[in-house]
Amino acid sequence: MSTSRSEITGNRIGRKLWIPIGCLALIFAFFVLIPSFNDTTVAKNEATAVGSIRKIQELENAFATAHPDKGFACQLKQLRPTENMPDVYDNSMNVLAGEWVGYKFEVAGCIPEKNGVVARYQVTAVPLSPLASGVRAFCADQSGNVFYDHNGSATECMAARQLLP
Repeated sequence: MSTSRSEITGNRIGRKLWIPIGCLALIFAFFVLIPSFNDTTVAKNEATAVGSIRKIQELENAFATAHPDKGFACQLKQLRPTENMPDVYDNSMNVLAGEWVGYKFEVAGCIPEKNGVVARYQVTAVPLSPLASGVRAFCADQSGNVFYDHNGSATECMAARQLLP
């Protein structure tokens, strides 16, 4: 059984078509599947940032209670508990390093009263890579409320004080 020249040429053309089809499939996956992956990552980062802001508020309250002569802490590293943590797998303290889950965390607005006690603070979380690690900025103060800004600005977050639902 012999194969004709047209059959051989047809097989080569058929094989050559798989390369562009494969490239198109990869391009499709990149532009369609990757953005949905990124949306999921952003949502997870934002949720973790909000939880971290709440954890910082909790630590601030504990610090102020333990240090009535100082009031609230003005630096994240001051909030690290001195006693041993009961759960060695607790990642909630990672936020005290200042950067975590694609967000930068800072304590600001600490101005001591005339008696030297810090009665007010602000804590902010802004995306390190806007649109990639997060979209919204989050902020809070001693009131216990958490606010957000759609544009990722810590300054606007504290100014507008849009309450997180």
